[in-house]
Amino acid sequence: MSGNSLEEKIARLHADRLIDMHFDLPLSLFWNRTRKNVITTDFLPELEAGDAGLLGVALYVEDKYLPDQALRVGLDQIAVLYAELEATPRLMLCKTFADIHRAQIEGRIGFLLTMEGVEPLGDDLNLLRIFYELGLRAISLTHARVNAAAAGGIFAASGSPSYGLTTFGRELVRDCERLGILIDLAHINPAGFEEICSLTTKPLIVSHTNARHFYDIERNISDEQIKMIGARGGVIGINAILVSSRKEEATLDRYVDHIEYVASLIGIDGVGIGFDFCEFLWRQMPVAEREEMEAKLTTAHFLPDLSNHAHARNLTRKLIERGFSDEQIEKILRDNWLRVLQQVL
Repeated sequence: MSGNSLEEKIARLHADRLIDMHFDLPLSLFWNRTRKNVITTDFLPELEAGDAGLLGVALYVEDKYLPDQALRVGLDQIAVLYAELEATPRLMLCKTFADIHRAQIEGRIGFLLTMEGVEPLGDDLNLLRIFYELGLRAISLTHARVNAAAAGGIFAASGSPSYGLTTFGRELVRDCERLGILIDLAHINPAGFEEICSLTTKPLIVSHTNARHFYDIERNISDEQIKMIGARGGVIGINAILVSSRKEEATLDRYVDHIEYVASLIGIDGVGIGFDFCEFLWRQMPVAEREEMEAKLTTAHFLPDLSNHAHARNLTRKLIERGFSDEQIEKILRDNWLRVLQQVL
């Protein structure tokens, strides 16, 4: 295939744009809350270049605000996000599947509000309804820590708490299903993962993760867990920063290896994108905080040619080179996420 025809094919595959179900945008907006038009200045060019259509934008509260200020910081992140959306007509918050469809028709970039760790809720189930009314549509119970609902999987092959959900966590999961909030199993420990599967009936997702087959840490997911998501008709978003524990193996080819591996276990319908691009956060962190974060979690190896949304066409080009069909690529880029979102929202 000639260069021109390959680029034309990529453009055609991107015509209906991409869905990335995990982006830590609200945290960056919170850090930069004294500025205006942050999305337009810092992110919109990359989103446009990568043909982004819908982003799962995740609320995340840093350890230093826990527990007393978690609710305030979570609400502050939503407030700053709302202000940015109002200033940028190119963007819209999507609360229903009809909103997602409308954003696509109008050529706007949709944001789906998610929560990474339920610390803003404390142990108050009533707050879930408040966040739902503000637009929350997907929720992962934990990050790599313990909270009132559950425990996170650690960045090592074993060692997280052996228990599953708390009573509050079980009630929270049931209320999420009742309200139509997508339950995301990213970051949760193995026992919690299994218990959520046993408590629920709707499709489940893992918004951003990798296969333990290539990078064996609890924060990633095992073959058995991949099959559990596949059996429920769910989708697993492949993460671009935990591709390998070794820097020399953190490549775009290895990223596609993760896609191929998950598809080999549950079929192409179970694979999506959850890039988790966060190098921009790393660059904003003071050196001491960055070193503390890496010591607590792990050293992230960012992929040189897949480190922000402007690089999305590199992924599509690689999928074509690796022999994926047009239909398979379209499922990975958006159609699989659309199916699950339509079923649950």
